[in-house]
Amino acid sequence: MGGQRLWLFCAVALLWGAPYALIKVAVRDIDPVTLAAVRLVIGSLTLLPLALRSGAFADLRGRLRWVVFLGVVELALPFTLISAGEVHLPSALTGLLVAAVPLVLVVLTVHLPAERGAPSRTLGVLIGFAGVGVLLGFELPHGREGVIGAAMVLLACLGYALGGLTLRYRFAGTRPEGVMAAAMAVGAAVLAVPGAVRAADATPDAGSVLATVVLGIGPTGLAFYLFAVLNAQIGPARASVVAYIAPVFAVAIGALFLDEAVGGATVAGLVLILAGARLATRR
Repeated sequence: MGGQRLWLFCAVALLWGAPYALIKVAVRDIDPVTLAAVRLVIGSLTLLPLALRSGAFADLRGRLRWVVFLGVVELALPFTLISAGEVHLPSALTGLLVAAVPLVLVVLTVHLPAERGAPSRTLGVLIGFAGVGVLLGFELPHGREGVIGAAMVLLACLGYALGGLTLRYRFAGTRPEGVMAAAMAVGAAVLAVPGAVRAADATPDAGSVLATVVLGIGPTGLAFYLFAVLNAQIGPARASVVAYIAPVFAVAIGALFLDEAVGGATVAGLVLILAGARLATRR
């Protein structure tokens, strides 16, 4: 991977590493369901001008059920699960756990010849997931809440993996801005009623509101659009490895802006994750 694809890969990694700190700030005052709904509304509106200008919605004819699938499985459910999980977890640990996405994809694509890579790719994914195991064993907060939070984040990884496969095989040749704008609108519609109900008594401060707006524009609208482009160019198995690099940014942002501790297990987990990413992205 090189040139424009490498820059695209790094941009997505940065944007996907940033949301966990923003979520941590927002969920202090905003319910996870409400946050996910508002995030999707802002993300969809961010992409809407791009989709209208390019006529991208015309590509979605005959694919409505898959747009709904993306909106629910890749967006509404994972966004809600991650926000709810982060109520109990540090932002950096949440970002690191999302590195399970490539492993889930390896399991899901084991019978797809087009997605099979060299043995080093599978080895890299396993090494990276070993880093996730280190984090679960040494950095997970004690108690039932920590386990539940981690389970929610890992379940969200399944949604992300299924979404990557759907983009690759059901939306080949379509404009990603149209696909993601429509899917985000569907996800927002699904969460609209429960999100509004849970927002009835919310009193968010300026910091929570700003975090939500930034979250919707950057790590949601722009990031998912760029990931759709990357996914189309290099395939879901390799594109999903961006989840290995994003945690580096998640840890750095959590430490710098939220004063989250970076322990020895975090460093060890990161080393394994980065080593796995190097192997998994090799041709």
